[in-house]
Amino acid sequence: MFSRHFAAFFRFNRYVAQKYSSFIAAGFSNRFSLKVATLLPLVVLRSADCRQKEDQEVKYETSLEGRAQLYLNAMKVRWDQLHKVPGLFSYQLEKSPQSRKIPGYWGFYAELNSDRNRKRRRPQTIESLNPTFKHMMFNFNKVDAQEVIMTIDDAHGSPEVQMIINKSPITKYHTLICPEVGKNHTQRITRDALQFCITFMRNIDDKDMRMGYNSPGALASVNHLHFHLLHMPQDLYIDHVPLDELAGGYVYRLSRRAPTEGICIVFNENDSDEQVAEKVDQLYMLAMWMCKNNMPHNLFLTQDRRPGKSGNVKVFVFARSEYCVNKDLAEFNVGFCELAGYIPLPDADKMENLTELQVLFRIRTITGNAPKAVYEQITSMVEGQEHYLWDQPLTI
Repeated sequence: MFSRHFAAFFRFNRYVAQKYSSFIAAGFSNRFSLKVATLLPLVVLRSADCRQKEDQEVKYETSLEGRAQLYLNAMKVRWDQLHKVPGLFSYQLEKSPQSRKIPGYWGFYAELNSDRNRKRRRPQTIESLNPTFKHMMFNFNKVDAQEVIMTIDDAHGSPEVQMIINKSPITKYHTLICPEVGKNHTQRITRDALQFCITFMRNIDDKDMRMGYNSPGALASVNHLHFHLLHMPQDLYIDHVPLDELAGGYVYRLSRRAPTEGICIVFNENDSDEQVAEKVDQLYMLAMWMCKNNMPHNLFLTQDRRPGKSGNVKVFVFARSEYCVNKDLAEFNVGFCELAGYIPLPDADKMENLTELQVLFRIRTITGNAPKAVYEQITSMVEGQEHYLWDQPLTI
């Protein structure tokens, strides 16, 4: 019975198999032989188990899951160094910028950043949600080599990603996450980029780091695929906004009691690889559906700050019915920062006088009725009816 049951394990080691066979042939002639023959299968099992664990540890240590915190630590050190280089950034961030919690129930946060308004690179006009890549326009192939903080090309299973300084930063550590720069992806989400960003956020130990994405027509400035990584230690509106479940036990909408609209997909700390992949697929398909239906959108990724939810990551999706062709640098624009409750402003008077009612009116104006269509679409996708709605005409 021993020989038949463990034959597969002994094939890999002829020496062990021969020794074990000799014990069998001897008929367990002494107690020592009997003990060794009994223990050998356990030794082989233990050895195979150890090798499997070692392989898993090596795979983890070389993956983004195992290296994300190392990348973040290195990015911060290098960003601080580069921020001191004269002329590399368009301006130097103030250590203690003027800021204000806007009075009101929801607690929007405003911060003065007059330099960004005056000194940043002029935003590009991106004509549609299905743009073409224009080599003559500014893109991330053209940045100075010194602006590249690091190139991540050693994370097993992840695309190559460059971390590039934002020359006109909103916050400390403001960095651009640029996947596969040489492939010239336009500013439309790819599944690999989405997977990278979510995996990165799930495996860093820093709740103050947030990520965001602006699509064309939703305040994107450069038509070359990028996400934003920023340091936002403040408790924001989005951190505490109430949520109502929509579908699947992990897809939510901002509560009907909330003053703005959007959806939230929660990646739980204990989600399996298969569950994470399914949620990423659904987010990606939703983004493609919004592009197909000419619906500009913003994403905001943050670790969950709610009590008892530590370790979870929330991905907010904000759809909008109003397409912004280009940014008016003199006005209060709405991108992922503002939708999350963080409002950088160019003018001290405007910052001191901006009211919660004005903020909410501006956000509601640009979002319009688009979120309602998104609620229906994501619910149908999660419940397995996506093929039914995918080709249906959208009415907003």
